[in-house]
Amino acid sequence: MRVIILAGGRARRMGNEKAIIELGDGIRLIDLIVARVRESDADDFEVAVTKNTPETALYCQKQNYRMIETPGCGYHEDLRYLLDCYPVFISVACDIPFLQAEHIDALIDFYSGGSVTGAVPLSMVPEGVMPGFSFTYNGERLVVCGINIVTNSSYSVPFVFHDPLLAINVNTPADLQIAMRYLNIRRGRDLNP
Repeated sequence: MRVIILAGGRARRMGNEKAIIELGDGIRLIDLIVARVRESDADDFEVAVTKNTPETALYCQKQNYRMIETPGCGYHEDLRYLLDCYPVFISVACDIPFLQAEHIDALIDFYSGGSVTGAVPLSMVPEGVMPGFSFTYNGERLVVCGINIVTNSSYSVPFVFHDPLLAINVNTPADLQIAMRYLNIRRGRDLNP
């Protein structure tokens, strides 16, 4: 299965393009995500960029990351565009620094048709993290975590990851500070792509 790394958002709250934020040791957020995708069982990957992310596109070109340009009109519009290119793919947000290859592999193994929304139990979200979109499934409150299987199917189910760090999305400077705190704690193990 193909992975599309979504790196085309406007990142208004960050003040610059999220994908190329440096995390220390010369590692950028996009490098960390690409490394995890390459470690996974995914068949291939591309980085989705837009007119909103020219610096990300330039950086990806220098790194020889394959890219696809989407219209940049919004998250759902860009997913529809990508579905015209690929009938099924794993979407991975470029701003989830604690993504692991095992997360991608778990989705691949779980897939049996339809769309799948990756989520983390709200009760596991680390202190200080402001969760994004949440929903209730089987009586449990879940937070969307930025990794999904995307299809044209109207059938969709959640896949629950029991990894609290996967709930950290870098959407604001405060989110980046939280992510950096956890990355610094785990730097020796997890920041080496």
